[in-house]
Formats: sequence, structure tokens, C-alpha cells
Amino acid sequence: MNEIGKNLKRVRLLKNLSLKEAGLLLNMTATAISKYEKGEILPDSKKIIAFANAYQVKSIDLLKVYNVPKMKFTSFRKKKRLVGCNLKLLEELIQNEVAKYFEVIELNNIASNSIKLKKYSCNSIEEAEEAANDFRKFINISNKQPISDLINILENLGIVIIQIQNPNHRFDDFDGLSEIVDGIPVIVVLDSIMDGARQRFTIAHELGHLLLDIGNEKLDSEKLCNRFASALLMPKEAVINEFGISRKNINFFELTAFKNEFKVSYAAIVYRLRDLNIISEYLYKRLFIFLNQKIGKKDPKPIPPEISYQFKKTVFRLEADEIISLNKACELLGVTVDEYNSEDNNY
Repeated sequence: MNEIGKNLKRVRLLKNLSLKEAGLLLNMTATAISKYEKGEILPDSKKIIAFANAYQVKSIDLLKVYNVPKMKFTSFRKKKRLVGCNLKLLEELIQNEVAKYFEVIELNNIASNSIKLKKYSCNSIEEAEEAANDFRKFINISNKQPISDLINILENLGIVIIQIQNPNHRFDDFDGLSEIVDGIPVIVVLDSIMDGARQRFTIAHELGHLLLDIGNEKLDSEKLCNRFASALLMPKEAVINEFGISRKNINFFELTAFKNEFKVSYAAIVYRLRDLNIISEYLYKRLFIFLNQKIGKKDPKPIPPEISYQFKKTVFRLEADEIISLNKACELLGVTVDEYNSEDNNY
């Protein structure tokens, strides 16, 4: 299958169209659509425009080609429902986004050997906690302070943060991904996570996968990374400073104030209080019952999600320095020239 054919198929699947439905839009047979996707027929410029109009995308989305890196997808967290075509499509999307980002990194002359992350030996919950505390020292943030912008901090360390689009909630069952790709640490999350608390915890969890060296295969790496994330976002010292060493009851306002300051969820706070033995198992269960009654499954006042600016900033810089053309910048950002100039004027 040629690259244009791959693009045609990927965009069609993202639009949730069958071959027959795509054929009806283009006044073609399903067989013809399939041949274009397999590369058996090469589309000319008129056909590319026809496909783009039918799928409501830009022509460049069907023409762009990147040097896709090999990925192992070993630290790929998903629910069991994400299988088959959707899983394969998501993996292809991730690889393409990583490839696009890596092209920008190469153009910006960033060497992978300049990005060094410390690895922490971890064979227990306690060592996961210690690793989080040590990492906070590394980024010069006190154990009494919240991390206000996690994405910005990690990007400044050279970690690539990629936020994948989630059309029609197709990838809702995807939790997160972390991997060292060609020597560069990568974390992938959905860009449609409306609750910033969940987004930040996911990123912190994936950071745990990158940093923790878990020697014992019998240990639950997910639990260790959860503990790392919890300790990173809510260090023990800060939690005790806010709630005390031991409590028989917790007021809802206390939880809300801590949630807003440290940008974590109610559930994450309650888990943390139990893990630190500040509350009993009985109070832990009572608080969850109370929270379910008070706010339900979805927080009515969620923490705003963080946004990654690094990729976009780098593309604008490369275009401003005339390292890439305006058209190339538009291709990388997936915007028109007018949209690009509009954003440029806002900077």
C-alpha cells in the first residue's frame, strides 16, 4: 500500500465511513475506493481534491508523508474494548504524530543524546514514592508546592508530549502511552480529556513508566506507576500539611480547596489519604459514598486540561527563521495559510 493510499484509508476510517459510504460520497464503487487505498490506482490532483472535499479535510492531509519510526507499544494502556480496527488505527495515528514531531525535532537540531532522564530502581511502593520525591528535587519544586504546569515542565526536559485527536470519541478506551522512541522519551494522551485532573494523572503515570526501573516482573507496574503519579502530584509533606497526620472526618471544602490547588481529582485525593494512613478504610469508603452522592461520576467543575505548545512553537520558529517554508509549516500544523497567519498575528 502506498503512502497516499494509507492516508486515504486512515482518513476514511477516522470519518467512520465504510467503503460503500465513501463510494456514495464520491460517486464511485466500493471496489474503486479500495483500489485507491491499496495503491492499485494512483489518484491524480483532481481525485485528491475530490477525496478531500468528500471527507471534509485538506488535500495536504491526503498527500503528506513522514518517516514513520518503529514503536513497540509495550507501555500502551487501554481498556479491553479497544481492539481490532480501532486499535490498529490508533497505533497508526500515534506513529504518524510521532513521526511528524520527530521531523520537527530533527529540523530544530535537537539530538536525542542530549535528552537524559534519570532512572530509578523500583521494587516496592515505598521506592516509587521516593522516586517521585527525588524527581521533584530534580525539577526544583518543593514537596509542599503543587506542580502548576506538568506538560510545560516535562517538555522543557525534552520529553515529547503528544495529544491525539479523538474524533467521535472513537478512542475513549485509550488511557495513555509512554515509550523511548529512537532515544527520545514520548508520552501520548488524548487531547479530548476534558478533566485536567485525569489528564495530569495520566501523564504523571506514564512518566513513571519512563523513569521507574522495575526489576521484579512479579510486581504490578501499573500500581507502582500509580503510586509514583500520586506522590508526584500530591507529595506526602503537602498532604500532611493540608490535612494533618490523622483524621476522623474530612470536610468537602477541604477536598475542593486541595483539588483546585494541586489540580487533582477528588478520587485521587481520597486514595492518597488512605495510602498515607491519614484516614481509615471506613472513612475512605464513607467519603467515596459521599462524593458519589455529591458530584456523581463526572465532576461538574473539572480542572481545565493542560495544553502542549512546544510543537506549535517550534514550527512557528522554524518558519520564522526560514528553515521551512510557509506551506511546510501549514502541513505540519494541519492549517490553511490564512489560519496560520491569523495565529501568527496573535503571538
